[in-house]
Amino acid sequence: MLIAAGIIILVLLLVLILKSNFMPGNIMALVPLIIAPIFGLGFTDTLKMAHLGIVDVSAVVVLFIFASIYFGVMSDAGMFEPLIGALMRIKWVGKSVFSVVLIAGLISIIAHLDGQGLTTLIVTVPPMLIIFDKLGISRTLLGMVFVTITGSMNILPWGGPVARVATVIDMDVMVIFKKLIPAMTLAIVLSFIALYIESRKEQKLGIFKPSDNMSFGSMKLSEEDMALRRPKLFWFNIALTVILLVFLFIGLPPHLAFIVGCAIALPVNYHSLKEQDKRVKAHAGPVIMNAYTIIGAGILLGIMDEGGIFTALGTAFANLVPDALDKYIHLIFGIFITPLSFLLNTDAMLYGIMPVVVEIGEEVGISATKIVSMFVVGRVMGTGLCLTTPSVYLGLGMMNITYKDAFKRIAKWTLLLGTILVFFVAFTVS
Repeated sequence: MLIAAGIIILVLLLVLILKSNFMPGNIMALVPLIIAPIFGLGFTDTLKMAHLGIVDVSAVVVLFIFASIYFGVMSDAGMFEPLIGALMRIKWVGKSVFSVVLIAGLISIIAHLDGQGLTTLIVTVPPMLIIFDKLGISRTLLGMVFVTITGSMNILPWGGPVARVATVIDMDVMVIFKKLIPAMTLAIVLSFIALYIESRKEQKLGIFKPSDNMSFGSMKLSEEDMALRRPKLFWFNIALTVILLVFLFIGLPPHLAFIVGCAIALPVNYHSLKEQDKRVKAHAGPVIMNAYTIIGAGILLGIMDEGGIFTALGTAFANLVPDALDKYIHLIFGIFITPLSFLLNTDAMLYGIMPVVVEIGEEVGISATKIVSMFVVGRVMGTGLCLTTPSVYLGLGMMNITYKDAFKRIAKWTLLLGTILVFFVAFTVS
């Protein structure tokens, strides 16, 4: 019953989010709330699990709200303009779509050295979004930078997936990572190749507005925008932002950091309560809509996880392979790792499906290291489009793009890159 419930929920989610006009938050909340009781989880228990799911994502919701307001205020005050100007003064930046995309990718690589997708979003998206918009580059291309480059960098041993798989097979995390260094290098190279191809397509659309630093820097602001600028507070705002990032790196809960950041940034930049109220309201529309989506994702995750649906699906997928084909189980599942990553979260993949595959593989002489390495590289490429990962909606919200638009542009590349990497690892890791 749990398997049937899980399949129906995931299929309905994918179809409705991509094909219907319902808001994603509504779909992710209502589908499991309706399906789970029908398949025996009980109405009261389902509501309790939904509540636990909301509690689990509450910190992400708070983070999204206050990080969005904080960077909105910094943008209003003009903090990003000198930084953007410095980037645009690089001779070749702004002459082509890929020149801008390349800068975004390089910033993402540097920002993700701590292994945290949140830091990468915070450092990369706010300044690059302004450049993308002013030069007429689609925001979904920035989304592709985040999905592919950050996915590649997430192979770092402190990024999450490698640490998880090391725990499952009780192996030193650095032993696994060393075997994955060639795959990580290939992932970054393939990501930039894919971004180059998409950049060329983007440029052919004729929407891109090539710019040198003079034309970009001389773009006139409206009187309303000029009234919001706080050039005298530039260094204060820079210092405050750097301090916030330092606190994130040393482990302060990010939602608390941005609550404090907003509490300082708003009154310092805009003295009256009326001005502060206007700044918060100016950014409230997208914030509320995307917070709504993350809460919906929390309800979905609570029911799927607490109800045992993820575990049931993982075991069922592994048991589909006939005994005669067990010696090829790593290759058979390799095809499905990235596609399944669109539907199942990291824990469901690496704690639900992977251990079963490892056990079967070891029985027929396939090393656990090979299998877990395949799961890592396939998973990281699918993470950025995972329907059941709340941070995905955090990123979509910061870029103000829909899941549907992101999926249409990026999914084919993540599937291609993920599959290439999985089979590369299958034949290179022992």
